[in-house]
Amino acid sequence: MIRLIVHALLLTSTIALADDILPWTTATDAEALEREERNLWADAAEFDKALERAGMVRNDPALNAYLQGILNKLYPEFAGRLRIRALNAPHLNAFALPNGSIYINTGLLARLQNEAQLATVLAHEGVHFVHRHSFQQSERLKNSTALALLIGMLGVPLVGDIIALSSMTGFSQEHETEADSIGYQRLIAAGYSAKEAPRAFEHLIAEIKALDIDEPFFFASHPKLQDRVHNFSELTKTAVNGKTGYGDFLRYVSPVRLFTLEEYLTAYRFKQLILILSDPERRKEYPPEASYYLGEAYRLRGKEGDLALAEQQYLHALELAPNFAPTHRALGLIHFKRGEKALAAPLFKRYLELAPDAPDRGYVEHYLKDAGL
Repeated sequence: MIRLIVHALLLTSTIALADDILPWTTATDAEALEREERNLWADAAEFDKALERAGMVRNDPALNAYLQGILNKLYPEFAGRLRIRALNAPHLNAFALPNGSIYINTGLLARLQNEAQLATVLAHEGVHFVHRHSFQQSERLKNSTALALLIGMLGVPLVGDIIALSSMTGFSQEHETEADSIGYQRLIAAGYSAKEAPRAFEHLIAEIKALDIDEPFFFASHPKLQDRVHNFSELTKTAVNGKTGYGDFLRYVSPVRLFTLEEYLTAYRFKQLILILSDPERRKEYPPEASYYLGEAYRLRGKEGDLALAEQQYLHALELAPNFAPTHRALGLIHFKRGEKALAAPLFKRYLELAPDAPDRGYVEHYLKDAGL
């Protein structure tokens, strides 16, 4: 439904192409803006503020500094002009705004496997700013109730221009191919492993196909992802080895992965949790607490044998991360519902010790009282 609205909006919009627009060559070049492009920048700046007001920008200075360092390495002459931040959103997406703001969703960040793959995404998005793709394909709709409905459905704050939306859903095929090619050159110049470029998208394709994801975002679109894999596979035929960057990436992204698992659990996306965490290779990429989330996913799915699978994962989580409070509560509830109150009580007590301000403290205290403690 949302995709149909997007298509309808784009078909009815006025497309102003400016083929003679030259790319920026330095950060200061961007000061010389024509009126129309200045309007796009103003809309993008308002969109930046709207995201902050909505609490969508991730409050993680260390992570954002890490992302900014990669972007500065890819675009050293635009340091201070290109700005990257993470968004608290589970969707598989990253997008660039015409004023140089780049965002990557925690959902996509959690799926990437190393710094080289992350740099592939950021290099691609940076091209959209440097080559002024937003200005070249200004698809503008104003005072549109359909647009307001669409943005509301996507959970994005409404601003006065569709440019933010068009940036989120992707540019034209010509611009995307250009972003792949030039972004690849930036990736090589920064010393990253080009062979990781297609891998950044291959496992996303498998996930999208397996879960039948249909979100109107660039990195949740199977055809566009397939284009990325094809383009980078062609570009990397003669590639040499470079930096992969796993250690730093893991340090900064591990909390994001745990946050994303919590978001999926809250949204009852148990299929996604099971697909990601039941794969032994992908499971290695996640913190030890991930076993709890896999257990919760099995419990929510509720098929025959799932409760036993859930208990197995809870026990695994208890062994790997004994101070992770939710695991104690989950195991306590399993024992309590079986009538094994003597086994449930110490688990509930430990849960309250680890999470003294737990929002469900009253319920757990009731369980303990029922168990005679």
